[in-house]
Amino acid sequence: MGVAAGGEGKVDLEALYKLTHGLYVLGARDENRFAGSIVDAVMQVANKPVAIALSCSNGSYTKSCIDKTGEFSLSVLCRNVAPFVVANFGFQTSRLVDKWKNVEHTIKDGLPYLNDNLASFRCKVLHTYPLESNTLYVAEVTEAATSCRNEEPLTYLDYRSYFKNDVMESFKNYLNPEPKKGKTMAEDNKKWVCTVCGYVYDGDVPFEELPEDWLCPLCGVGKDLFELQEV
Repeated sequence: MGVAAGGEGKVDLEALYKLTHGLYVLGARDENRFAGSIVDAVMQVANKPVAIALSCSNGSYTKSCIDKTGEFSLSVLCRNVAPFVVANFGFQTSRLVDKWKNVEHTIKDGLPYLNDNLASFRCKVLHTYPLESNTLYVAEVTEAATSCRNEEPLTYLDYRSYFKNDVMESFKNYLNPEPKKGKTMAEDNKKWVCTVCGYVYDGDVPFEELPEDWLCPLCGVGKDLFELQEV
């Protein structure tokens, strides 16, 4: 459980997990290809025009693409989506990986959409509100469509409750890493773990001595979202 400083006191981060959000694949146009990431902070905020609010981490490469083009796509995930879809878009950065090559998708008017979706949205940014860790966009929905699938959407609560291990396992299988040399987890069963993507830091430099601007190599969040856990 983490605790952060709020405006007038301490904020128990565990309390924030009680706010239920959906999980979505965010798409944006890069200069030569497309970027994408998993987002959960999305909600409708107006009917005229139809508008949504979207929050993106400031370290997200997809966010930097939105800043350049002023538009983005959203694909709504269903509960039985393949775990690798979440791992693909959530556990690696578009700076280094063309994530859309790994999944079946459609390009429409210059934006990518996941084929396996419950609904899709095309959005145009109206207002931008920068915060210390994230940027909040208010965007007009210029196109929206539903699929013919009669299923429930995947929520962040679903992910934390039962889906996370499957997602992490699918990503390990995707990477298929060679066994690392040197010290093993058995030698030290407490490690710093990313609370967003589950990445376990096991570098030679002590975690506490990493630079303050160090970011998770998988999902790009900062050191403040790592917790010391038994693994």
